[in-house]
Amino acid sequence: MTDHKQQFQEFIKNELNTEQQKAVTPAKGSFLVIAGAGSGKTRVITARITQLIIDHNVEPSSIVALTFTNKAAKEMQERVEQFLPHLETKPIIATFHSYCLRLLKKNRYLLRNENFSILDSADQYKLVQNLIKEHGISNIFNARQLLALFSSFKMSETLKINDETAIPTYHIQQFMELYNSYEQQKRASNYFDFDDLLYKTYELFATNQTFQAQHHVRHRHILVDEYQDTNLIQHALLKKITLLDNNLAVDSVCAVGDEDQSIYSWRGATVQNILDFDQEFTTTKTIKLEQNYRSSQRILDIANSVITHNTQRNHKKLWSSNNKSHTPLQLECLSDLQEAYTITNSIKTLAKTGKLSSIAILYRTHYQSRIIEEALLKESIPYKMIGGIQFYERKEIKDLIAYMRLIVNPFDKVSFLRIINCPLRGLGKKFEELFLHTWQQEPLLTFIQIAQKIIDEKLTTPKQRASLQQFIRLFDSLTEQSDPTAALELFISKTNYITYLQDNFDKQEAQIKKENVSEFVRAAEYVERTQQATLASFLEDIALMQEHIIQDNLAQDCVQMMTLHSAKGLEFDTVLLTGIEDGILPSNQSIENGNIEEERRLFYVGLTRTRKKLLLLHSKYRNTFGQMTIQRPSRFLQEIPTHLLHQEGAKHWSKSQFMTFFNQWISNSITTNHTANDFNFTVPAHIKANDITKQQSKSSSTFKRLQSVKHPKFGLGIVQFIESKGDKTFVTVHFTNHGKKKIDSSFLDIV
Repeated sequence: MTDHKQQFQEFIKNELNTEQQKAVTPAKGSFLVIAGAGSGKTRVITARITQLIIDHNVEPSSIVALTFTNKAAKEMQERVEQFLPHLETKPIIATFHSYCLRLLKKNRYLLRNENFSILDSADQYKLVQNLIKEHGISNIFNARQLLALFSSFKMSETLKINDETAIPTYHIQQFMELYNSYEQQKRASNYFDFDDLLYKTYELFATNQTFQAQHHVRHRHILVDEYQDTNLIQHALLKKITLLDNNLAVDSVCAVGDEDQSIYSWRGATVQNILDFDQEFTTTKTIKLEQNYRSSQRILDIANSVITHNTQRNHKKLWSSNNKSHTPLQLECLSDLQEAYTITNSIKTLAKTGKLSSIAILYRTHYQSRIIEEALLKESIPYKMIGGIQFYERKEIKDLIAYMRLIVNPFDKVSFLRIINCPLRGLGKKFEELFLHTWQQEPLLTFIQIAQKIIDEKLTTPKQRASLQQFIRLFDSLTEQSDPTAALELFISKTNYITYLQDNFDKQEAQIKKENVSEFVRAAEYVERTQQATLASFLEDIALMQEHIIQDNLAQDCVQMMTLHSAKGLEFDTVLLTGIEDGILPSNQSIENGNIEEERRLFYVGLTRTRKKLLLLHSKYRNTFGQMTIQRPSRFLQEIPTHLLHQEGAKHWSKSQFMTFFNQWISNSITTNHTANDFNFTVPAHIKANDITKQQSKSSSTFKRLQSVKHPKFGLGIVQFIESKGDKTFVTVHFTNHGKKKIDSSFLDIV
């Protein structure tokens, strides 16, 4: 132990800064460590645990460190073991849920149902589905919606909180009947769900003073990681574990977190927990870790300038000793399509100087990934989705593709089985077995012919025959030459697919899936407009993209793609942050609900992921769910002082201009800002300013295919064909709200 102690003291002296040492070295008291992004919070927690054991002779088993993921718990355990490799008894490092399960198992005799088992998420969902079916109210509630409401209601009841959102304002009687039935079913089967692990443990502390006193004696040092992510029950539980009559009943409690990175309110996280910590624990010493070990000072100045606009925070200012400043870039694109290819152009240039895996593309919502994924695939740039599923692998997209595949290939058994009961049609497993058995006997018949055979020969119930007849009618008017958009819209409408998503997924997940469906329709519209695609050719394009995706998944070096939520805790050499526009970041929903501060924290998280290079992208026009809209740059961009980053308008750049510019940016040789219309890399001295203006005016009058244009009556559209007749130019344009029109070019403006 002596050698380890000496090595550890050297570590404290040489590897921890002054503020980190303040958080690590004291043995007793209440501590709130405000750990800014990249400030080494995990190092502080693990060093504090080690310090307690080595310098203060604390029994390891009396130390409890709580976190939110098994991955984080494992990492913390491994770091402690690096300091103390031969430790016989170990500190308890676990997630909230696993620690509560440990306490409940150890104290079974105090519970009413000693032989409990855990009801996992899948079985929990199935139980609630059955209850809804038994009560005959599937038209009122869905299982995922109810589980979220049950959790909120249980929290309000346990903590005696008057929460108006805990129960629905409609159908209260039916909700209470279902809740009571659910609790009764669990009791009858000796089940605890994951919420119960927290609530039952809290109730043990609240109702059994002996149990609480024994825990206070056995576990003297409590640490909590990511405190900004705690919910109300976890906060209440910590108080029971550490306090008695509002006074500290253990030797130390240490909460580590950063309110500026609190981005999970939709999961129940309450930023107020960390903001009010020093009021709940009255003798708290607050320590701020402001030195950042990840990013350059210029990146931190941008992040600081944005987050200071939040009022719900502990004031701090991140700083870095890294003054090697690469110029951050803000780029305005013409459209989301150009934005996607701006990303690929920048990555191609970046790949010459580093690994693809050191580059991250971050976006606010899942549906934004589709157009970027397609651009990456077309440019043969391998990518990997982190914390999400590639667009064409998402359930809702695969469902709709399966409907379309049956038109092109009516012998496709896999697609048939995927959608015959999606949405539900009352055609269960036995029906599927009957259908497949009949098909095996008649392998030369299509799925429609097999269905008709089952109907004609009355091989199943009248209700199922009616449902089957309704199913095959979906395909009556469609062929492989049909327009993909028309086919998609028909399937979505006739199957009530959007209602199916709303009824079978919780509110947030259903919204994400609806956005993905709308984005898929938009993809179909685009290939129709640009390639005159048929249903068959559209599916061929998707199949080729999926093959590329499979190859990308095998690649060792890939660009990383993820939402801003998934990016928390990660870091990259280069971050490309896309779609920074009002309505996206911050989202429309957050703007309407006045929840701008959390959206700003989300942007802050994105900014602080980067080690070296930062590219901020936004578009003037965006095709959102079939509508071409004019976009406003995010209000958060206006909070960044202009001297901190380089701003460019790339709306009319050619590919060669992009490549030349990115070479300059990556080499950090850009020194001045340019506006959207005056960009010019090298202007010879003999060319006058007005000559440049004339050249730009002339080039802007030349129409190109796929260019965005605007008509005073028909609005925004995309150029499809250009033809000259004499001294006049006629342009065929597909207008967003008026379809195809052939227009004299003099009536059109390039946008």
